Amino acid sequence: MTISPGFIALLVLAVIHLFANQIKLLGWIWHGRFLSFAAGISFAYVFVDLLPALEKGQPILKQTFGDLLPYFDKHAYVIALLGVLFYYGIHTQAANGSARNFWLSTSGYVLFNFFMGISLSNSSNPDIQPIVLFTFAMGMHYFIHDHNSDTEDPLLYHRLARWLLVAALFAGYICGVLTHIPDAIGAVTVSFIAGGVFLNALRYELPKREQIGFGYFTLGSLLYTAIVLSLG
Repeated sequence: MTISPGFIALLVLAVIHLFANQIKLLGWIWHGRFLSFAAGISFAYVFVDLLPALEKGQPILKQTFGDLLPYFDKHAYVIALLGVLFYYGIHTQAANGSARNFWLSTSGYVLFNFFMGISLSNSSNPDIQPIVLFTFAMGMHYFIHDHNSDTEDPLLYHRLARWLLVAALFAGYICGVLTHIPDAIGAVTVSFIAGGVFLNALRYELPKREQIGFGYFTLGSLLYTAIVLSLG
């Protein structure tokens, strides 16, 4: 029995959710440098992979929704914008620091992970190719997200939130395997994910005070960009 690359990618992302904050064992200096490096990779991913992926999905969305939404010539970008607004609204509420707002933020990422699982259920999905690079970039994104969630409320995150995020990944994957996901829905999913990742790249993944290495951020960005360009 052959294990699909999509399922392997799913397992990698699930493991990151469960053990992301173990990198603190490296010490605060290397912990900060690693987060800066991861932030750089995730930020580059938005510009050299995600935005072109939106363009590829545009014809499918236009064919499906063109008659319903004739004034939206760029449906993929509109959906990505809705994703940005959705996650920005969640982050704005979560900034208040209460347990209720922490769960509001977590629920948004449960949805994000569900969509991610759906995307990975089809290993031949062109929007996640090459899947090794996709997994690497999203893994770096997850490191940053988990770091920030752990900072906001360590107890809730470790006891329950990270397990819900992992469950959402598997639920989305199973849904994608057991049901036929139309190409248009797949394009919508990728566009919505793009909105969430783009917001996090702007709000979370630029190096903060504890992410001390601009050089590591730049190195991550340039390294990922060079790899993508070398693959054509």
